[in-house]
Amino acid sequence: MPDTPACASVRIRPKQRTKVSTAASGKTLSRIHGGQSYAMTLSYNPMLKTEAAPLIAFLQAQNGRHGIFRVRVPQVNGGGDLGKFVNFVGDTKLHMITSDSPRAYSPEPRGTGAVDAQPSYMRCSLARDAQEISLDKRGLIQLTIELIERV
Repeated sequence: MPDTPACASVRIRPKQRTKVSTAASGKTLSRIHGGQSYAMTLSYNPMLKTEAAPLIAFLQAQNGRHGIFRVRVPQVNGGGDLGKFVNFVGDTKLHMITSDSPRAYSPEPRGTGAVDAQPSYMRCSLARDAQEISLDKRGLIQLTIELIERV
């Protein structure tokens, strides 16, 4: 994914697959069904066509949801490691630190369990085959890109 233009905001949503049943009495039963993944939305400030061109070309080259690429995950500064995103050596899955004492991750790490020292990233693809490129009255392009994690 091109580093420029830089996105104005990032939204990350964890997705946990669960099955839930609610009886007429109000009792609710739930269970985890399958794995956990993340979705990410990148929003860009309005920009000129020349600024947006590298990003638009990259999106077109992905062939819809077929292309797989990496996007750096921003970290919230301060507050220690709790809530920080990490990758593990030899694994493409994105994890979050959910406890400092003892150290715990969501989801549980696979493989070596050694945290990768490189900046964290999400291995992803586009969430849809069609990407919308908006042009406003001033001739500026506005982009919002939705991504899903690909492990």
